Amino acid sequence: MRHLTRRSLIAGSSLLLLSACTPGQQASSQASGAATTSASGSASAPEGGAQGQRVEAGYQLNSPVAEAPTVTLYTDLQCPYCAKADPKYRQAASQLEGSLNLVVRHFPLRSHANAVPAVQAVQAAEAQGAYLPMAELLFERQTQWGTLTTVNDLAATFVGYAQELGLDTERFSQDLSAQANQDLIQAELTAGAEAGVRGTPSFVLNGQVLEGVDSSSSVEELVAAFRQAAGL
Repeated sequence: MRHLTRRSLIAGSSLLLLSACTPGQQASSQASGAATTSASGSASAPEGGAQGQRVEAGYQLNSPVAEAPTVTLYTDLQCPYCAKADPKYRQAASQLEGSLNLVVRHFPLRSHANAVPAVQAVQAAEAQGAYLPMAELLFERQTQWGTLTTVNDLAATFVGYAQELGLDTERFSQDLSAQANQDLIQAELTAGAEAGVRGTPSFVLNGQVLEGVDSSSSVEELVAAFRQAAGL
């Protein structure tokens, strides 16, 4: 039975395991093939977008406003602190509708062996309009999939989640290894590293990691900190 490693590319598998995700390596590994994305996490969202869509700055949690600043959450699906912060960040996005754009990017840490495949699962679900349901499910069940050690078990578990969410599992399995999704992971890792992200969850505005907010912050504290940092 083959075990997962952060440096292995499993031939014939539906999951790609990227190399170690330290900041220095993120900025150089596969950067030339990465999807275009703003490194600062402060890019304005384009007009005409909608909540639940992907814009240049990331996955949009509220309706994008072109002239509004953007706060980016860098998250790791295997991080328990990210699981704690995620619902509060989404509530903050709702409260800041129309004044701040709140988006999500993924920053899988090298210490979490299954974090990159988990991002692939979320992206495969996103292709069927189920980004948030899959992300929520993965956060809820971290202890279930986070301890798996073989590619087959991990892929089967994610496909099972997709089936539970009512997705087309054949398409989901194919999308797990889509090159565009692999490029997006690398692009977001690179952007996070360039913005100074070193751990998760991290909140970035105007190219700066915001200090004083973390997974223990309340929704009200997040909203206040984001407004202050944006000068609103």
